[in-house]
Parts: sequence; structure tokens; C-alpha cells
Amino acid sequence: MVPVDILLPTVNRLHSLIYTLSGIANQTLTYIRLVVSDQSQAPVADVPVIRTLRRLIEAHGGAIEWYHRVPSQGIAEQRAFLLGKARADAVLFLDDDVMMEPWVLERMLQTLREERCGFVGAFPSGLSFRDDVRPSQQRIDYWDGPVKPEVVEPDSLEWERAELHRAANLWHVAQSLPKGVTRRYKVAWVASCVLYDRRKLREVGGFDFWSRLPRYHSGEDVLVQNLLMRRYGACGIIPSGTWHAELPSTVLNDQGTVDGHALTLLDEMVEQFADPDSSLWKAFY
Repeated sequence: MVPVDILLPTVNRLHSLIYTLSGIANQTLTYIRLVVSDQSQAPVADVPVIRTLRRLIEAHGGAIEWYHRVPSQGIAEQRAFLLGKARADAVLFLDDDVMMEPWVLERMLQTLREERCGFVGAFPSGLSFRDDVRPSQQRIDYWDGPVKPEVVEPDSLEWERAELHRAANLWHVAQSLPKGVTRRYKVAWVASCVLYDRRKLREVGGFDFWSRLPRYHSGEDVLVQNLLMRRYGACGIIPSGTWHAELPSTVLNDQGTVDGHALTLLDEMVEQFADPDSSLWKAFY
């Protein structure tokens, strides 16, 4: 079995999808399975450059499954569909506007295996902010020992860790590390490039809550990561080796906002999946 399934949702982003696939094609970990769910108005699987990149990934030892699925029912449904197609022990949810440096996937998998945690994130920096240094947003809490479970409540002090994932803050902090050193740090959540333990993700329900959210929503990854952190812990890696294309979001409605956030489900999901005394949780063990 391949060690990692890369799960890639995309919609109307041909140019940045090429950017993302180029990063996948150049990973040092080549024995992977890529599953793409394309919800673009015009399918892109047979665009010549996309075809070339698909052939390159396959030539390096990867396998590809490609689906065109319209109309879109929202990003949580996209993730639920992709997770349903996954078979590997580790699954990388990768956004269609993120470039990974060649070593990233291998390093993330090594970290996930060593820590046996719920997920490992490699948050992408936006280099248009490379000269915008924000010391007030650059507090970082390193894991000095093994990654452990922790409860991070919205609006808590720990929730403010998310400030590190703005602009190019993570990249700026990484400049202080010795060359060649990778460290693990504590997170509130991580967007865009996240490697999950598939079994653990399924144990907290995956993204099966998607039908309870309005079409235009956000926070689906924040919700599942919060549940995983309570049971298994999680970390980010720095340097992350990932770079954001800095394109507008594709999850917004016509007014440029969302109609709901998945964290409204947090309390009941904690009771169902993160409480060790719940009957649902006991059923998994």
C-alpha cells in the first residue's frame, strides 16, 4: 500500500493547480496516490499542461484518480468525498494554491509516524509579505518533548497561536533557526497543507457533518482538528517549506462572505467524539 494519499480539491483555479501539481511531481516521496476532485465549471483534467504533470507524477511512481463533480455542495462535502476515496494510513489534504518544496511530504510523514498524533501541518507563507515583519504576531510555542493531547478552546490564549499563520510570519520566524533544523510547534489549527492519520480522522467523524452546513461555509478543518487535538495532539513543522499563491478564496458567497462556520457544531461534536466517556467514543475501542 502507498504510504500517503494526497487529497486535492480544486475549483476554477487552473493556473494555481498547475503550481500545486508541480510541487507534487517534485516530491522526494514519489510512491503516492493522488486523488483530485475537480469542481471547476470547465473540467481541467485534459488541459495539456495538466496531462503532462499527471504523466510525470505517474512516471515517478505515483497513481492518480481524477473526478469531475458539479455542482459544488461546499468545501466540507468536497473533503468528505475525498476522504471516502482514501485508503492510505496517512492522508494529505492539500489546497489547490499551495506549492510544496521537494522534502515536505517526506518530512511530514516522518513526523506523523514518530509522534503518532492526529495531524501534522505545514502552513504556507505568502511571500508578498516578506518585508512585512510583525513581531506581535510571531509568538511560537515549540514542542520540547513528545506531542501530547491538548484542549484549545476558541477565544483562549492558545487560540491566538493562529496569529503565527498570517502573512509571512512563519517564514520570518523560521529565519532564526539553524540551517537544516526542523522543529515542531503547537497550533490552534492549520490550513492548506495538513497530513492526517486517516484512522484517527475517521474516528472523530471525518467531514460527515457537511450536510449540516450551508453551501457557503468555512471552518470545517478547524473543527476536525480541534477534535483530533483533544484526543491525540497535533503539531506544525517549521520551516514549513510551503508557499501560498495568494489567490482569492473560492469558498465565499457572492457577497464575499460565508453563511456559516463549522465551529457552531463544536460542543456537540466534542460530546460525541472527543469525550472519552461517551458511548460513541467507547465503540471505537
